[in-house]
Amino acid sequence: MAQCKICNKDIDMKNPYFVLSFNKETSEDGTKKIIQSEEGAIICEECGSEGINSVLRNLKLINDADTQLKEKMHLLEGSIDMLHLMKEYKISAEKVGTKNQYLAKCPFHDQESSFLIDADNKEYFCFCEGLAGDIFSFIINYDRDVSQKHTTLKQAVDILAEKFPLQ
Repeated sequence: MAQCKICNKDIDMKNPYFVLSFNKETSEDGTKKIIQSEEGAIICEECGSEGINSVLRNLKLINDADTQLKEKMHLLEGSIDMLHLMKEYKISAEKVGTKNQYLAKCPFHDQESSFLIDADNKEYFCFCEGLAGDIFSFIINYDRDVSQKHTTLKQAVDILAEKFPLQ
């Protein structure tokens, strides 16, 4: 019987659960190919129900030596304006609809009007690939897809804290 990597509860494999896997990929002619897949963590249905951002954040908090990471993340989430963050990364957007939402050229895929920014919820969504998330996952995805470098959650927090110093 497996145990949830977040809450350590036993997981009955006959019931729904989540598996976090790592894929080694290559790209040929714009087509991604998985060349290796490795299981990283098994997550119970309850812990996984909040979505991938929550799962990754919880796994990072469990395994991270920085005991103040969660507090830093909370402070940054409350203080960073999503549109200001986008401007820092040279992403200009136009307001769409009546909500506080904006459409921009996708920074990950260079596609016009395929990147939605929800300023109120401090979230983004990429229509090209379905990438979505918060300010931290934006940094991680931007570094991976645009800067071609690996950035951890802790590093993303540090990058944001440097760009937007906490008072």
